[in-house]
Amino acid sequence: MWVDVEGGRLYVESTGSGTPLLLVHGWPLDHRVFEPQVRELAERHQVVAFDRRGFGISQARPDLGLERADIARIIDALSLGPVHLLGMSQGARIALRFALTRRQLIRSLLLQGPAVDGFEAHEAPGERIPIEEYARLARAGRLDEIRRRWAAHPMMVLDDAAGDARKLLEDIMQDYRAVDLLAPPAAAALPLLDEARAFRLPCLLLTGAHETAARRTHAQKLLELMPNCRQVTLERSGHLSNLSEPVAYNRHVLEFCARADAESSAPGNERGRPRQVIDFNNTV
Repeated sequence: MWVDVEGGRLYVESTGSGTPLLLVHGWPLDHRVFEPQVRELAERHQVVAFDRRGFGISQARPDLGLERADIARIIDALSLGPVHLLGMSQGARIALRFALTRRQLIRSLLLQGPAVDGFEAHEAPGERIPIEEYARLARAGRLDEIRRRWAAHPMMVLDDAAGDARKLLEDIMQDYRAVDLLAPPAAAALPLLDEARAFRLPCLLLTGAHETAARRTHAQKLLELMPNCRQVTLERSGHLSNLSEPVAYNRHVLEFCARADAESSAPGNERGRPRQVIDFNNTV
């Protein structure tokens, strides 16, 4: 289906039934990066994945400043009510921004490889993402060079056993158009450290044992800041733990969401009210 947003429309897929679980992909990927998750998660949840503006087949101008509003628009358009919100990488940063500022729309928050606005972590040699250099290559039309360099970045390392995931990642990268790199630079994000301290809904950090040092430091900062936050470590994974260890990853997600749903369904908690089930064959 398509959901209208400011400056265009977003491609959205929904499957399954149950409490809604909204997935937010990272850079420079699209909704297909969650293929190893959707079928299993949809056995217990209404799983919604979408192509963020500037990625996949979505047709909305790239603008990181509008992505919180995009999530709210999807929740409203699909009548989801409060959602379990799962973000990976840049999508985790956006999910965190949304959860800290739109708490009434959140059941729980799940973050894979997040970065925290307002907090700087030391990056080891080779960990920095050279966005300025990638933008220069995009302006020169050298998309294959961007793909080659990003494929060699530490954040793209997969477990040796993840053959199907590697092919999926290659297919997604081949479709990457770099339109986000050609857009005007995003405005600086406001620090959210104080908001994180006040966030008391359940939060799960999904961290690969071989995640970059900087992202592990960001995860540790969230554990210190957020009173109801816990972390699980996926032992064979780096940044892309959902692809490297999908079985363990999916199990952790399902167990965490089940606990969060049980808590929200406790007597006196208005978030335990039943969710509406709707027909998703129509276009919004």
